Amino acid sequence: MKITQVECVPLSLPSSRGRKNSILLVKVHTDEGITGIGDGGGVNQDIATAMIKSWAPFLIGANPLDRGVIMSRLSMFIRSVWGPSYPAAVASMDFALWDLVGKIMNQPVYQLLGGKAVDKLRFEYYVVPDSSPQGVEKALALSEELVAGGVTCLGIKSTGFGGNRSLDADVAVIQAITKKFGDKAEVAYDANAGLDYYEALQLGRAVDDFNMFKYEQPVVTSDIEGLAALRNALKTPICSHESSVLVTGLVECIKMKAVDILGTKLVSAGGITEGLRWGAIAKESNLGIYCGAMNGPWEAAAQAHWLCTDVAYGKQAHANYYPLMMYGTLDTTKPVDVDIIKNPMVYKDGYFYPPDGPGLGLELNEEAVPKYLTEGKSIVTVE
Repeated sequence: MKITQVECVPLSLPSSRGRKNSILLVKVHTDEGITGIGDGGGVNQDIATAMIKSWAPFLIGANPLDRGVIMSRLSMFIRSVWGPSYPAAVASMDFALWDLVGKIMNQPVYQLLGGKAVDKLRFEYYVVPDSSPQGVEKALALSEELVAGGVTCLGIKSTGFGGNRSLDADVAVIQAITKKFGDKAEVAYDANAGLDYYEALQLGRAVDDFNMFKYEQPVVTSDIEGLAALRNALKTPICSHESSVLVTGLVECIKMKAVDILGTKLVSAGGITEGLRWGAIAKESNLGIYCGAMNGPWEAAAQAHWLCTDVAYGKQAHANYYPLMMYGTLDTTKPVDVDIIKNPMVYKDGYFYPPDGPGLGLELNEEAVPKYLTEGKSIVTVE
């Protein structure tokens, strides 16, 4: 069997946040008519397409069952200092190859990874507040809707996430949500690496008695010493995310005893293949393990397959919920309007379930593709 061509399909999918979400669907075709599909979430479509075109010598004519050999060659584009480095583009190809191999073997990807150790996984859904006078009220209303829909983990974003940052507003939202919902759902706060150390310490001390289960990436990615200092100063568990997506950062966070919880995104890490390395190291640390994936439907499925293969990954909720934003529902077992996928990945009662079909288990609705193509762009074929 040989890879004959790769299609790069730029799609703009709906999102409940009121804007389109751009993904690049990667389709890997073979001479036996089997096709693998993947997406790397909200990538830059033009950059990812250009990189995949440059990989033609590694892909076209290759045996897809040599997936490990192919990905070892592409791994240079995760950590390169001499050329383009874009882990999400690498992850797009990695997911498509895992999907392809699973279809060839007629097995779900989780089976290829050693089997399903966890049947279902909890998801963390983000509450994005603002610093307006109505900010607390709006955050409480959304939290009420989420908890009523079965969500058991509320992740509060900083007011600086797409708006004007206010530490006072952040504290007020955290206090209100933990007071009203703390007995029904876990509560976390994510600064998205947006605070300096002193701001992070101020906010951390102000909310340290609110019993949050996670204070996620409060300081800039490179400030692992700052994470360690916060861990020593606060009771609230510290989570590295942007600091530990790659294996090098993961190792530094562990060595410096900087965090209580280690975080990654498979897309940011470079895919399932790289995530296997990350996970093996993370599990030996005896710390919590957290993953995010919020930008693409095949990305969400790929991460679900990876996460279900180890009980260590089932201990925490993960921000693996983009399909809920795409479909505009907390329960994808009910009819949905978006028809890009024939068999939506199952989300229900605060849990998500890895698809059971061959490969990543999602079936693309080819007839629906034209209406979701990104305006002004077309499919690029690499041969």
